[in-house]
Amino acid sequence: MSGKRYVVLDLFMINAITSNDLNLYFRTGALLQLIKDKCHKIVLSPSLKKEYVDRLRKLERERYGNDRLFKCIKRLLVDSEKISEVYDLAYNITVEIPKKDQPIVKTALAKSGNTIIITTNRKHLINNTKLQEFLKSHNIIILPLDEALTEIAKN
Repeated sequence: MSGKRYVVLDLFMINAITSNDLNLYFRTGALLQLIKDKCHKIVLSPSLKKEYVDRLRKLERERYGNDRLFKCIKRLLVDSEKISEVYDLAYNITVEIPKKDQPIVKTALAKSGNTIIITTNRKHLINNTKLQEFLKSHNIIILPLDEALTEIAKN
């Protein structure tokens, strides 16, 4: 895969705001900057966008509104040039994954082709070989954050 990519971001980027893991915080910021600089697009379905908005509102109530990563995420999510909107898929996928992870996978499937799911969820997404194979047939890959940084920086 090369050129402009479509990126589905797992909710790790919201969790990075409140994490004590500074490495995660700064790698998430670097990823968002690469997406912006390299002209990639973030894919959002209505259900995934709602989840992001709800979590950002909660963080804002908890006084994270001035956090640098918070502001970066919020700016990207409203930038129409950086977002590719898709419809929510109504059908169930054939690979078993937890319900809470389905919006991520379904959003990628709705966009299909030249799409990367970036996550820190090893158990249900990264190490799920059946899911990896299923998505590969749709030209979608799942990458952990560190590999995604390298992959996106190349293009």
